[in-house]
Amino acid sequence: MKKEIIAIIILITFSLGCISENADSTDELVTDIEQQLPEETYANDSKLTNETVNANDPNVNEPITTENTSIENEIISDETIRVGAFNVQVFGVTKASKPEVMEVLADIIRTYDIVAIQEIRDKSQTALPSLVDLVNSDGSEYDYVVSERLGRTSSKEQYAYVYDTQTISVSDSYTYPEPNGTDPFHREPFVTSIEALHGDYTATLAVIHTDPDEAAVEINALDDVLSYAQSQNPGEDDFIIMGDLNADGSYFDEDGTSDLDSYYWVIDDSQDTTTKSTNYTYDRIILTDGSDIVGESGVFRFDLIYGLDEDMTINVSDHYPVFVEFLLNQGIE
Repeated sequence: MKKEIIAIIILITFSLGCISENADSTDELVTDIEQQLPEETYANDSKLTNETVNANDPNVNEPITTENTSIENEIISDETIRVGAFNVQVFGVTKASKPEVMEVLADIIRTYDIVAIQEIRDKSQTALPSLVDLVNSDGSEYDYVVSERLGRTSSKEQYAYVYDTQTISVSDSYTYPEPNGTDPFHREPFVTSIEALHGDYTATLAVIHTDPDEAAVEINALDDVLSYAQSQNPGEDDFIIMGDLNADGSYFDEDGTSDLDSYYWVIDDSQDTTTKSTNYTYDRIILTDGSDIVGESGVFRFDLIYGLDEDMTINVSDHYPVFVEFLLNQGIE
C-alpha cells in the first residue's frame, strides 16, 4: 500500500512538471515572436488598450480581446470616435466562404465606429451583406453604404463604409464626379459625410484605392476631390482622405512633393501597413485639420491582437487596417 501511494505521488509530480514546462515554453515562444516584430508597425500611442499591444512588455503573452477591456478603456471608447480604412484584398464570395477569415474581419470591423473598406470584388453583391450580418451576430448594430462597381477594366471594385449605427450617422454618400473630359482616377473616390450621435464631431470622408501604376497622378488629383467635397459641404471644416493610396515603394516617392503636402498625414512614412515581409506605407489617412486628433492613431496589428500565424494573417489581407481617433464633446466642429 505504501509503495502504491509513493508511485501515485511520483506520477502526480511528474505530470505537474510537464505542464509547467510546456507553459513556460509557450510563453517563451510568444515573447520571441513579439520581439521579432518591427516597432514601427504599432500604433503611434504605445498605451496598452484592447486595440494596442506593447511588444516590449514581458507580461503581454496573450492576444487582448474585448473580454479583457478594462473599465478605463470602456470610458475612453465612449469618449472617442474611431475612423479608419482597410483594404480587405480581393473581397468576394471566395473569401466570404472561409468562416475563420470572416470571423477575423468581423472582429476588426467591430473595433471601428466607421471603417472604409476597399477592394470589394463581388459581382453577386452577397459578400459584404454576409460580412455585416456576421459583425452584427454578437448584438452589434452596424450598417453600410456601398459605391457602384468602379474601374476602367472588366475587373471592377467597390468601396463601402461600414459603421456603427449606435455611434455614427452617415449622409450625402456619392462617387466623385470627374470633370468632363478628364479621367484622373482608375476608381473614383467614394465620399460620405458623418456625424457622431453622442458628441459634436462631424467630418466628410473620401476613400480611394489608387492604381499602383498611376499612384502619383491620382494622389495629386485628390486635392481636386477635396475642393469638390468642400463645395458640396461648405459648412464643414474637417475632411479626411484615406485608403490604399499605394503611397510608397516604386509607386510613389514619399520623400518627394505632392499636392497634399499642406495637409496632415496621420500615417507617416515610418509605418508599415503591409502584412507580408515587405515594409511599405501604402495605406494612409490624411486630414485637412490635424488639430482634431486627440486620441490614438496608427496601424492595427490584428495578427498580434488575435494571435494569428503568418498564413492566417495573409489569408485575411495583405494590408493592415489604419485608424485615427477623435475625442468627442470638445467643441470639434
